[in-house]
Amino acid sequence: MDLHALSQVFSLDHFLHWLNTLNPLWVHVVNALLLVAEGIGLPGIPFEISMLASGLLVHQHQTTLLESVLWGGLGNWVGNLIGFELGGRIMNRLPERLRGSMGVPEVQRWMARSGPWVVIISRWFGAIRTPFILYAKAAGMPLRTYALYSLLGALSWTAAWQIGLWYFGSVFIELWHRYQWYVIGGGVVVGLIIWLVMSRRKPQTPAS
Repeated sequence: MDLHALSQVFSLDHFLHWLNTLNPLWVHVVNALLLVAEGIGLPGIPFEISMLASGLLVHQHQTTLLESVLWGGLGNWVGNLIGFELGGRIMNRLPERLRGSMGVPEVQRWMARSGPWVVIISRWFGAIRTPFILYAKAAGMPLRTYALYSLLGALSWTAAWQIGLWYFGSVFIELWHRYQWYVIGGGVVVGLIIWLVMSRRKPQTPAS
């Protein structure tokens, strides 16, 4: 394969063309499923990739920003409800002492201090997000109250991420088309410098 063909395979325009061949519905479904998993409280879910792809489709006029936010927000909300129910069932089967060591009393104090608004607050802070999703039912929050406020939290959080990644994607595409060869050239130079520095390093002999 020659360099021209290789550059076409890995070019941004080639990727955007491939993205345009996808059905936006499937992109929304994948994004929603990832956000369901994230909403349950699972760590390390790469939702940024699917939300960026959705944002690029908005940039290409294949879908709308509102559709992307609604699909992602509702998926995240469903995940919150699943985590709420699963966490409640698991917590109810654990001994009281173990429940205390896992942070249920702290969630109860948060609820007493901030009321149902803590559902929205916890959505924005990773340190308390997962514990609150899993412990809220055991801490005494009714499902109806949790469902309402988690919907508001999921939609606002998803909107912030989706708008940010849509804007970032649009700016990146514009800058890439304008400065792509400078970026590629700079990357090659930096790579060569790193290779030269690493190749000149003398292996250290262990002290006897």
